[in-house]
Amino acid sequence: MAQQLFALIDINNCYVNCERVFNPHLNGQPVVVLSNNDGCVVSRSNEAKALNIGMAIPWYEVEQWALAAGVKVFSSNYALYADMSRRFFSILEQHFHPDDLEPYSIDECFIQLNSYAENFDVEQYCRDLIQRIEQWLGLPCCMGVGTTKTQAKLANHFAKKRSGFNSLCYLPHLDLCSYESLLLETPASEIWGVGRKISKQLQDYEIYSCYDLTFANEHHLAKQFSVTIARTIRELKGQSCIALDDPATPAKRILSSRSFASALTEKSIIKQAVIFHINRAHKRLIKQQQLCACVHVSLYEKIPNPPYKKSISHALGLECASDDLLALNAVALKQIDVLFKENKKYIKVEVMFSALHVKQQYTHDLWQPLALIQQREGLMKTLLQMQQRYGSDCIQIGYHSANPAWHMKQHHRSPHYTTCWQEMLTINDSALDVTQNK
Repeated sequence: MAQQLFALIDINNCYVNCERVFNPHLNGQPVVVLSNNDGCVVSRSNEAKALNIGMAIPWYEVEQWALAAGVKVFSSNYALYADMSRRFFSILEQHFHPDDLEPYSIDECFIQLNSYAENFDVEQYCRDLIQRIEQWLGLPCCMGVGTTKTQAKLANHFAKKRSGFNSLCYLPHLDLCSYESLLLETPASEIWGVGRKISKQLQDYEIYSCYDLTFANEHHLAKQFSVTIARTIRELKGQSCIALDDPATPAKRILSSRSFASALTEKSIIKQAVIFHINRAHKRLIKQQQLCACVHVSLYEKIPNPPYKKSISHALGLECASDDLLALNAVALKQIDVLFKENKKYIKVEVMFSALHVKQQYTHDLWQPLALIQQREGLMKTLLQMQQRYGSDCIQIGYHSANPAWHMKQHHRSPHYTTCWQEMLTINDSALDVTQNK
């Protein structure tokens, strides 16, 4: 059997570099991007890392001295990041067959390289790809290549941390001594699937580095932890145990949630948020060509003591699995009537679709009103056609407020450069200054 060859490509400091593409004045400056409601730091430039601004640290803890040090701060601009991610994956699809790609996150993708190694100099092919993404999108990338997915993930880490690799670490071309040296210098916590918690437990077995874990007794550790750790050890040694996931496999659940900018006490405003999340989840349901048979709604109440919130949930099934937005919306709003209590403060709502069925394979019960089902399917088809032609906001289900109180806090958001006509950059110095100071 031919040896497998995997790569992992990702965008360096993705959110920060998306901001820099449209605001080059940020190049060379410390920049951070915050999470929902401007809570925690979720992306940092290398200059911000040099100032010891930690990942996931609450912004209020470092805000005062960080701003004094010249750190530029931005709220998460998800519309911009999603659009740049779409362009990133579009370039990958021009260079690789879709069956050889496994999107891992908004800025990461696993690639199977076996078939390309037969026809190309794969290392040069990967370097050309990195260069093309930076040229076309302005986004710097790093890439790691190994004989397993775990090795590829680790090689990607090496490519980021060591400038000598020039953005690409190709492990099969490294000599054994160099590879062992890298493993000795890298903590076990950097291994895909290990993390800080398990790495601390591994220290009880004198395992501190990637090298220690690579040559550990996998059978003994499997008894102490799980078969997953044994699989990781085999992957580190070059034995491929994890294949690419099939991107066509539909999700088992669809979730949409977001914290409120401030605690809410009015049922009507919370219902607006639920309608928003139902719409978001419905878009994914349609994209995956699935039907939903059960809707879960959770409300998170603000409490004075840790963990400062508690959730109450309710699930309600539909008479038959459906992608009818009106029916899903009605079921969710009924649950708010059940969950909501007066004089309580709520800080988050969560909507989840479960009991999902592939639409093409679903057979309706003979007792269901098929004429009504077909009528509602026609209505949904018309709704989708209108949204595709005139935009997703051309028609709304339920009450919609232009400035709803449940919107998350985004005091430092940059413009939607690529998804909103009113906020696009123009070839005008004054206009550019205005957008940069928003």
